[in-house]
Amino acid sequence: MTRVGTASWRPTTAHLRACASGVAFVVAGVTFGRPDLLVLGLPFAIIALWSVAVRPTRATVARSALAHRTLREGEATTWTATVTPVPGADLVTAALARSRWWRLDPHSGVVCVAVPTRSSGVLDDVPDDVPDDVPDDVKVTVGVLSAKWGRRDFGPSLVAVTSAWGAFRTGPVDVASLSMVTLPVPEVFDNTAPVPISGGLVGLNRSLYRGEGTEFATIRPFAVGDRLRRIHWPVSLRTGTLHVAATFTDRDTQVLLVVDASNDVGRSEGIGGAASSLDLTVRAAGAIAEHFLRRGDRVELRTFGPPRSIRIKAAGGTAHLRRLLGGLALVEASGSGRSLSDPGRLGLSPGGLVIMLSPLLSRTALEQVVVLARRQLNVLVVDTLPTDVATSGRDANEALAWRIRLLERRRELRLLQAEGVPIVGWRGPGSIDQVLRDLGRRIGAPRMARR
Repeated sequence: MTRVGTASWRPTTAHLRACASGVAFVVAGVTFGRPDLLVLGLPFAIIALWSVAVRPTRATVARSALAHRTLREGEATTWTATVTPVPGADLVTAALARSRWWRLDPHSGVVCVAVPTRSSGVLDDVPDDVPDDVPDDVKVTVGVLSAKWGRRDFGPSLVAVTSAWGAFRTGPVDVASLSMVTLPVPEVFDNTAPVPISGGLVGLNRSLYRGEGTEFATIRPFAVGDRLRRIHWPVSLRTGTLHVAATFTDRDTQVLLVVDASNDVGRSEGIGGAASSLDLTVRAAGAIAEHFLRRGDRVELRTFGPPRSIRIKAAGGTAHLRRLLGGLALVEASGSGRSLSDPGRLGLSPGGLVIMLSPLLSRTALEQVVVLARRQLNVLVVDTLPTDVATSGRDANEALAWRIRLLERRRELRLLQAEGVPIVGWRGPGSIDQVLRDLGRRIGAPRMARR
């Protein structure tokens, strides 16, 4: 997609100054009989008359485009302004607005390109039927590196074309901004513990339920309803009674990622710099999703906090990872405190695994943890609060306020852990290994049942 702009030609300050200087020197030289003033004024007058004689008369057209509309953090692309000049055009100048999340090359974002002509020897391959004074399209290119995930507009940009001697100029044309999506780069993450709540044989996880499937479970006596093809003849002949080979059922394993976007605390400096709580949350969610999808599991994403929540249904594969990263790139912290939409219809069976990523600072986030845990779901909370949030204050009073809030938060987390909700801080690879193993042992332990 391109943006188009046009403008008419207007005299520049340099041209007006040349005209005024030339006329003044010539008049003064003739009036006072000063040949030296006449010699000084003639070049200005000649250049001014020459500039008017070759003045462009048609408006130019400027188009801008991005080579890539979707990037990942730290990746670069090129912004190109294509200008269709007219006879008499000499120089094309493009200027891009600078932003903290864009790194431009050149750093100033201003590029000037001379308009080539056939007489300069640059356009030797132009067909003979094209007039000599008609130049080809001029392309001005600026390198762009995206430093932070998210969806934002790139621009605005200005494009101007000047004639010979800088006498006339068209523009600068205000070319509208272009939209670009930057996907978050998942942090380096690996997990050796299996999913403790596995609904079926998918990837490296074995099902907890027996039924029609392919993975062997055990050999048991024949019962009404068993398929004849499941009869295990060696054991049946040895014991004299029919036995069948039982298998684990083949059903998909589903992991639900719940992202807290109710607030954002800490400093955000983009790729390679300090990360805020929302940066850690989004990148950690991408890392966990990528890990489980590569293992063959299905992953679902839900957000809460902003007025418009994001929900991406469970699926698997590389294409689904792209959809998840695209959804995470649209996450914005609004501070509205909206709860999870339809908390009673998550699509998970009792015992399902829910991984919630949150800095655990808002009351809404704490309530969501309790709601999910009381639905007989196995909830794992990943704490994404930056470790240096208490020391990153602007003054001593702010640092003291953060210390008091963190003490209150510590008490709230102890209450959640007393309810059986595991909470683990995000530290990259191996962050949730031990917690998943503990969940697996707790699920396999005998439970008391009411009669």
